[in-house]
Amino acid sequence: MNTLMTSDDRLRELAAGYAIGDLTNAEMLEITSFNQTEFNAMAEKMDEAATRAFLTFQRVLPAETMPDDLSLRLQSMAQGFLKKSASPLETEVSQESFDKVIVAPSSLSGREIAAWLCVAASIALTLIAWLPSRGERDISMVAKRDQLIASSNDLVRLPWTSNSADYPADSPLGEVVWSTSAQQGYMTFTRLAKNDPTKEQYQLWIIDPSRDEKPVDGGVFDIVSGSETIVPINAKLRVDKPAVFAITVEKPGGVVVSDQKRLPLLAKVK
Repeated sequence: MNTLMTSDDRLRELAAGYAIGDLTNAEMLEITSFNQTEFNAMAEKMDEAATRAFLTFQRVLPAETMPDDLSLRLQSMAQGFLKKSASPLETEVSQESFDKVIVAPSSLSGREIAAWLCVAASIALTLIAWLPSRGERDISMVAKRDQLIASSNDLVRLPWTSNSADYPADSPLGEVVWSTSAQQGYMTFTRLAKNDPTKEQYQLWIIDPSRDEKPVDGGVFDIVSGSETIVPINAKLRVDKPAVFAITVEKPGGVVVSDQKRLPLLAKVK
């Protein structure tokens, strides 16, 4: 850790690491040295920003170069944001580094991406007119899911079952597919109710007894239509032997630990 890094900087870095699931065992222990209320609040903020913005920019942005006028406008907005921030990231943003974040975020480290996504989330409205339509995104997601199904030799494929009176047990609800070797998976929902993301969001939990008794956070997501919806799994930690996939309803941004009061769907490995 940089000796010039403040306690707040380190808290943000660990929260960003938690959001993308790359913390080491030593860093997991280090988390306990911080005020847990503050860390949980920061982790939830990072998780929400990373989940929403990363899935938008990483999976949705087309490969073509961003128009110069839009790139310069966003660069200026990011520059002003960072000058007001105490972030450990650099406060001077060159055109080259900005392009790496907006156009090719995979060229930066995971934690830099997570922190940058908090900036990206604040300027996302500027990009709405430039992004592909929802229909194009859905088609792409179908192709990615089908490719995983076709190429995986260790695919776990399970139907969702109802855990709520809102969903009849004899009605098809969709499925979840997961590949341990690829550490990748997708959820398909056919009848999950639409949610208001300003009030609540769905969150996936994966139970892996080979790890420990704590469920792995699989990411938060929204259902915006009554038609079939495909959602990528965003596991924060490695999952080797999934036993149960569970969907809960949580506050916006999700939670670090769920009370499981609202748990509409389950998918269990037999």
